[in-house]
Amino acid sequence: MARVMLLSALLLSAGCDKKEKVRELPAVPVAIERAKIIDMPLQISTFGRVEAYSEIPVKTMVSGQISRFFTKPGDYVKKGDVLLEIDKRPYDAVLQQCQAALAKDKILLEDYIRQAEMKERLLASSAIDSNSTKTMRAQAESQRAQVISSEAAVKNAQLNLEYCTIRSPIDGRTGDILIYEGTVVKANDIDIIQLVQLKPIYVVFAPPQLNLPEIQYFFKRGKLTVHAQVPVKGGAEADGELTFIDSVINPTSGTVKLKATFPNEDIQFWPGQFVNVTLTLTVEKNCVVVPSQAVSNGQDGSYVFVVKPDNTAEYHPVKAGRSLNDETIILEGLNGNEKVVTDGQVRLYPGARVYEPGKSATAAPAKKDKDNKAGGKPASELKTFVPAKP
Repeated sequence: MARVMLLSALLLSAGCDKKEKVRELPAVPVAIERAKIIDMPLQISTFGRVEAYSEIPVKTMVSGQISRFFTKPGDYVKKGDVLLEIDKRPYDAVLQQCQAALAKDKILLEDYIRQAEMKERLLASSAIDSNSTKTMRAQAESQRAQVISSEAAVKNAQLNLEYCTIRSPIDGRTGDILIYEGTVVKANDIDIIQLVQLKPIYVVFAPPQLNLPEIQYFFKRGKLTVHAQVPVKGGAEADGELTFIDSVINPTSGTVKLKATFPNEDIQFWPGQFVNVTLTLTVEKNCVVVPSQAVSNGQDGSYVFVVKPDNTAEYHPVKAGRSLNDETIILEGLNGNEKVVTDGQVRLYPGARVYEPGKSATAAPAKKDKDNKAGGKPASELKTFVPAKP
């Protein structure tokens, strides 16, 4: 009987304290950033390799002894600069012989023409027969052909003499000299020196074939910018233009070869160098963007927590788009300029109070419980009490 009375007293006491409030949970420390409206580029990132705009192995067009070099390994040369010379003396002698033969043939031609004209005058006065006149005219025409042949021989000798002086066909940089002065070389036999054109220069890269349709789409509609950077601290970087899409897809790697042209005025890129490549296809205007770490995934899709003016968290379902540089486009769910939680979401729930550590002005103070019977202590220091049903 005593036990029943004690239980009844406890239930009555619990029913009388229904007005006592449940403890309010403390504010959650979070990191906050604002959603922003910016232009967001559509890009493809990969790696590539620097390739010379042109590489020319220098060979001789005539045989002979190398008499002199006019450049050193590693020199920068302009188009038309003299690189080396072959001994000219044999070819100069051949040219003089050809010029002498041409002069002789021209004199004979003039004599044959004079004799043919004289015979034609005699033929008109019936002093000689026509066969003699025709024979003389044929000799004159034959000599005319010989003069043309001699003129060609002179031109060929002059060309061989010019070939003795080897000039740079491009603006570029010389490589190592592969043979020495005094070496006898044959025409078109071995490489003497290598020329590499560095301005402009190519960057070659190969994105997956899945990107080819959109690359072709935007390539037909205007200039596509390519950014290249040497992957080291403080490495060179520059912007170029996509200038070439290969006609075939590599069946082994499933990639398509692309080339971008860079001015390379400061010669910051060198052939054979590996670089990180970013191809910009287009730029989307006025996109709502948040840090990628602000977007979480739940059973119903993507969502973010938005911080309201009263420093409470509000659940916002969103439709997330593509990401770039740790930023994600929000297609639906935000208008821009909202304060979103970027760290600490795991402890949040709709309506939770939040604050940023180190920013006391944004931390919401704990409320005092007017019905607290424990000497004015804040509710956060009281034990949790759930009133029982009467």
